Amino acid sequence: MFSENYSRQTAIASATKVLAADLTDHELATLARSEEAKVRAAVAERPTTPLTSLLLLAQDVAPAVRAGVARNARPDLPIELRQDLAKDKSSEVVYALIDNPATPDSILTKFTRSFHRDYAIAAKQALYARKTAWRHEVAYGEAVVQERS
Repeated sequence: MFSENYSRQTAIASATKVLAADLTDHELATLARSEEAKVRAAVAERPTTPLTSLLLLAQDVAPAVRAGVARNARPDLPIELRQDLAKDKSSEVVYALIDNPATPDSILTKFTRSFHRDYAIAAKQALYARKTAWRHEVAYGEAVVQERS
């Protein structure tokens, strides 16, 4: 009924719409159910995406979508969600979580003791970068933006 070109154009239009800053919760929830993984991944990264949608996207079959949730900088994500993402089989998801400044130090510390050497190294580097940034903020009198857990 529809051509492959039509599907591609629809996916591009949806992905472009995700980039719009003024999307409502309803629109984001609708886009979170898109057939296109790239659209779902873009929705997953947005801090304004409703929590219920993020919880569903964290269980998505596509690793890129779960990685989008792991990259989400939303400060009120339940720690249990981040802990579940830390156990993901996809390295893309785990590295996205390690690189996310909103990931609690407690999760990064667990990665430093990981049997997966590359995860341990990345987590140690992330923790070191946080300490260095914090020391810089204190030394130069800049406000500490985010409390570390």
